[in-house]
This record gives sequence, structure tokens and C-alpha cells, in this order.
Amino acid sequence: MVESYNDVPYHSKVHFDMHPDRLAAVGKVAGMEPAPVEQCRYLEIGCGTGANLIGLAYYLPRARFVGVDLAENPIAEGEIARRELQLDNLALRAADLREIDAAWGEFDYIAAHGLYSWVPAEVQKALLRICRERLAPEGIAFISYNTLPGRHARQYLRDLMMFHTRAIEDPAQRILQARASVQLLLSKGRLPEPWQALLSKEAEKVAATPDNQLFHDDLGLSSEPLYFSDFIARAAAHELQYVGEADPFEMFDPGGLLTDISEELLDREQYMDFLKARMFRQTLLCRAERNLSRPSLEDCLDGFLYSALTRTLDDGQIQGLRSIRIKPVHEASRSVAAALGEVYPQPLSFADLVPYAGGEAALRDILTGMVISGFADFHVYDFPCQETVTDRPVASRLARYQAHESSMVVNACCRSVNLDEIGRQLIQLLDGTRSHEKIASDLARMTTDPGIKQIRKHLSGSLEWMARAALLEA
Repeated sequence: MVESYNDVPYHSKVHFDMHPDRLAAVGKVAGMEPAPVEQCRYLEIGCGTGANLIGLAYYLPRARFVGVDLAENPIAEGEIARRELQLDNLALRAADLREIDAAWGEFDYIAAHGLYSWVPAEVQKALLRICRERLAPEGIAFISYNTLPGRHARQYLRDLMMFHTRAIEDPAQRILQARASVQLLLSKGRLPEPWQALLSKEAEKVAATPDNQLFHDDLGLSSEPLYFSDFIARAAAHELQYVGEADPFEMFDPGGLLTDISEELLDREQYMDFLKARMFRQTLLCRAERNLSRPSLEDCLDGFLYSALTRTLDDGQIQGLRSIRIKPVHEASRSVAAALGEVYPQPLSFADLVPYAGGEAALRDILTGMVISGFADFHVYDFPCQETVTDRPVASRLARYQAHESSMVVNACCRSVNLDEIGRQLIQLLDGTRSHEKIASDLARMTTDPGIKQIRKHLSGSLEWMARAALLEA
């Protein structure tokens, strides 16, 4: 298995759902008292190149991070970035997760993304055992996995791809022939009509899946989707219990679909997977002995901060996160949404938003609807960002480092920001030594288009955009 990850790299990236802010916020909703984000101890298992950890370690210098992966090559690549950025609060190790023991210490947060469904049963058990043994008393573990019943269609295509490529060893040929087998299935027109419609949609997802992801996720030796209830039973066997989901809106039933079916939390979660045909979960666990009080969301709203990327559509609706749309009945909802959109990705506190809603009671109603629908996210950490453009602006060292090789950089809110080519060149100049005029003249020498006049004209707006995107530092 390890050779496949060395031969075909699995590109790591930032996952905000794994951020300690997200884990702590969901834990707080469950009645826990999670460790402070800025001083936490965080372990990522299956970290690849450490792309997720590098952003966390850079922006949370007082926290401690450890990443482990079985493949040596991705770890070596991540170590280069770690040294270049002088991240002494991050350790990257090439090791088998089954080697993690008491010598590794205790952690407030443990994350394993894209691992559980793709490893053998003994490794799955070891992962849950490590979460139990290495979690602090208020610790929270994040484990993602493929779920049934929604994964049945993709599993159908995986079985076909695995059968079709069973005698092919070359990775490039396996990927090519796997894609060909899916097209063969759909082109022959022999599928019953309901299956044709279902598998055609899933085949579109296969076609859009990058080669490296298809190779590891669909053509790997292990691929086990399972029901939520089965996963929770396995966790319970290791003295772990359910906290919630790293996709917070998934924890709620805004339509009241299950009101008359069950009041038991775990039953409701499983029923919801049937109703949604859910394919994937990002489940949070904690120690079984921790009593979870689970206060109502409305009762703890004033203890959080909130964020949402919003825009008003032509029909008067407002679109927020996850493309969720609302049609405000009251002007207060529109005002709150506008306030959130103005500062995104930075969050606003409950107190900040009260004036826009006209009062605390009104704001509670508005935020409850926004959070449970997925329109807005809630936070416990106030991400420190430089909101103004100085005379000699400074972009984060991390963003400047990443812009050398990629158009995707990570901001102070640990979100990915996509830069165009001019943006990539501009951000590399923002090292704090250049005046605005010097930035303009140096950028003009680096590019043939636009010219110096256009650069001068638009530079102020570009710098302000970078400040709003949380890419600048004080």
C-alpha cells in the first residue's frame, strides 16, 4: 500500500472542517469544554505532505502539531516546506499509525481524513484505539468515512473498475482502463432505466475525479463504506462516543422530518442518512465517560462567532455558504447577512451582530435559521487578521511561499484562496520592504500586461482585496 502513495502522490490540501476551531465549536454545542484553539495539541493521522498541518502550524504558532503518514515521499516533501517556513511547532513523521503509543503524548484533537474506509480492519481498529488512548479528557477526534446507503452507487462502479483492471499493474493504465470500463457500462444501453439514471450521475463524478484520487480512493485494495450505526458501534467498542459532525448543519433536522419517528439522537442520525442517501460523513468522537449535556443551539448562540460568504441574487434571495439560499422576510435578516458578507472570511461575534438584527431575540431567531440550514458557520476562535493596507504591506510568509508554486494559497482563516497569475506575482512582492509605488514598478517589470499605468490604477483595490481575503499581516 505504501508504495502506491509514493508512486502516485495523493495531493494534500487544506480542510477547514478539520480545523481545531470547527472541532471545538461542535464540541461546545455538545456541552464540552474543548482546549483553546490557539494552544491546542493536534495530531493528524494520514497527513500526506502535511498541507493541512502547515497552514495550522503557521497561523497557530503557540499550538503543537504532529503529522504521521505511512508513505515516506509525501512526508519528505512536507518536511521541506516545514523547514523553509521554520515551523518548529510542527513535527512530520513517516510511520505506521499502529506505532503511535504513550511516547507520542496526549492530544486535544486527533484527525484522520480519507483514511478509515480505505484501510484494512486491523488498521481501522488501531485508529479507534489510538483515539481512545491518546485523546485528552476533553479531546475530540475527527474521522471521515464513506457511508451507506448513499455509497452503494459508487461501490457498484468501483466493483466494475476493480474487475476490469484486475490484471493491470501499471498505475497509469489502471486509471485509463478504469475510466473506460465506466463508459463501457453506460454506452451499451442495457441497464434498466432507474439504474441508468442513477449510475449516469455517479459516472459524471468519476469523470471529474482527479487521477490520483481515483487511483487511491476507488482502485485501492481496501474500500469499505458502512452504515453510521455500525461505525458508532465500533467506536463504542473502543469506549468512544458520538459528539457530532464536522459539517455542523448536518446535525440538525430543520424540516422536522424525524419529529414523529425517534427522539434518540443516534437513531435520528441513521434515519437521516436513509432520507438523504448520505455518502460521506465527518464524524466527531470523544471519550465515552464524558457526559454530554447537549444544550439547545438557541441557548448557546451568544457564545459563538459567525461567518458567511453572502451575495444578493437578482430575484432578491441571498446566497450564503454551501450555495444555501434564503429569502429574507424581514430587513433584519438582510442586514445580518450583509454584515457577515462584508467581512468574510473573518467572523463576527454575537454582540457585533445585535445592532444589525435590532435586538438579541431577533438575532437568535435569525442565526438559528442560518446555522441549521448551512447558510452560516459558527466559530469559537476569532481569527486574527490584518484588515487595513499599510504603506509597506506584508503578505503572510506562508502565502508568499505557496504562491511560488501554486495559484492556491492559505489565508489566516485557514481557507484556500485562488489567485490569478498577476495576483501570484503581486503577493510575492509584499514582503514589507516596498512602498506602493515600488510594488507597482516591480510588478510592471515582471509582467508585460497590464502596463504600469493600469497597475497603479488598480493596485490599491488589489491590496484591499488581499486584506479582506485575510492574506496580509501586521
